[in-house]
Amino acid sequence: MSTATETRQVRWNSTRERERAHSGHSWMWWVVGIVLVLLIGGGIAFAIHGQQRDQQSSDETSQNKAAIRVRVVHPRRGGLTLTTVQPGVIHAYDYVRLYAKVSGFLRGQVVDIGDTVERGQVVARVFAPEIQQQVEQAAAAVEHAKAEIVQAEALVTVARAEVVAAEAQVKERDAQVGQYVAKRKYRQKEFVRYNELATTRVIDQRAADEKEDDFESAKAGEEVAIAAVQTAKGRLAKALAAVEKARADVKAARASLRVAEAKQSAAQIFEEYTRLDVPFDGVVTERNYHDGDFIRAADSGGDTPPILMITRNDLMRVIVDIPDRDVPYVNRGDPAVVHVDSLGAEEFRGTVTRYSEMQSSFNRAMRVEVDLPNPSGRLHEGMYGNVTIQLEPAAQVLAVPSSALFENNGHGKGAVYVAREGQARRVDVRVGRDNGLVAEIRSGLEESDEVIVSYSGSIEDGVEIEALPAATAEGTSEPEQQ
Repeated sequence: MSTATETRQVRWNSTRERERAHSGHSWMWWVVGIVLVLLIGGGIAFAIHGQQRDQQSSDETSQNKAAIRVRVVHPRRGGLTLTTVQPGVIHAYDYVRLYAKVSGFLRGQVVDIGDTVERGQVVARVFAPEIQQQVEQAAAAVEHAKAEIVQAEALVTVARAEVVAAEAQVKERDAQVGQYVAKRKYRQKEFVRYNELATTRVIDQRAADEKEDDFESAKAGEEVAIAAVQTAKGRLAKALAAVEKARADVKAARASLRVAEAKQSAAQIFEEYTRLDVPFDGVVTERNYHDGDFIRAADSGGDTPPILMITRNDLMRVIVDIPDRDVPYVNRGDPAVVHVDSLGAEEFRGTVTRYSEMQSSFNRAMRVEVDLPNPSGRLHEGMYGNVTIQLEPAAQVLAVPSSALFENNGHGKGAVYVAREGQARRVDVRVGRDNGLVAEIRSGLEESDEVIVSYSGSIEDGVEIEALPAATAEGTSEPEQQ
């Protein structure tokens, strides 16, 4: 290659190297410029974003501070029902043990354990023939006493007839006395006249003597008539006495009849003791003898078991021990609901019928009995369950959830927050019963008030709030201050 050619080649290569070097430096400056632009732009954007975020955070903080979200409810009308729930044992309302009052052999026992019986039904007999004989003898004695009364009353009638006859005789004798008195007076006058004539010798003395005899005869007849009257009166007195005696005999006969009837009643009672009948509808729950067994009278001494036991099961009584704190509120007629453990969710309703009016020194509880109808017969002696007794009905006051009370001193004074015109306002209230879920408000609130029951964060009187109904409030997962 020529020298000129080599010189051109060297120059071209040198020019290419300078251009390449200059091109490399330009690219680097471009890269540096672009990086600087990006850094400056990013810083500006970051600053703007930070300001926006700070502004948004500040706005959110200001908004949260101005409006706390709360849940509210309206007070409802109707307070708490005061109830007590206690264990109870079911017993038969009534039962009777049937004993034999007389000794004898058991005959005709027609029932057994579990049999249903009706009132008045004869369920067994005791064979005692000597008692039947006593009944017959007593009946005969009654008939004899009745006959004696009839006889005595007949004698009274006879005696009264004798009285009537004696009274008539007295009247007759009195009339005869009058006749004899008149005759005696006549004979006396006649004798006096004849005696005067004989004295003057007008007539013979013998005629005067005859008239004197007639006078004395009439006088004697008068005396006899008077004596007859006394005799008739004596007979009348005797007849009257006979009447009194006959009446006394009637009274004695009637007394004898009462004695005989009393003996007959006693004999009949003992005869009734030979029959065992049922005093009420029920069921046989115990039997201790069989037909043919000798039954000893219950009053003859010793430990004699009953022949049968009858239990009334159409009505039961539930025995409940009410603790001291509930005793003042128990009243007759309080409704009660009984749940028996062995019968699941089935309910039996009754009322408080009686209570002992005293608390036991052993457990400081009062015995209360609830009468429980048992038409289905599902309840049995000895069953066990829980008894809910409504001691007092719900009072006509307002009620709110217990969570609404942020103050409650336990003595009737408390406080709640209510939502009014977008703010929380403290309201002092008078608190009634509180069961932990619902509290009675006796004064301080109206049904239209919106009572705050829960909220997020903290709350005080006058803060801005956002009230939402408790049933539809959002944010249920937020912590609640109660």
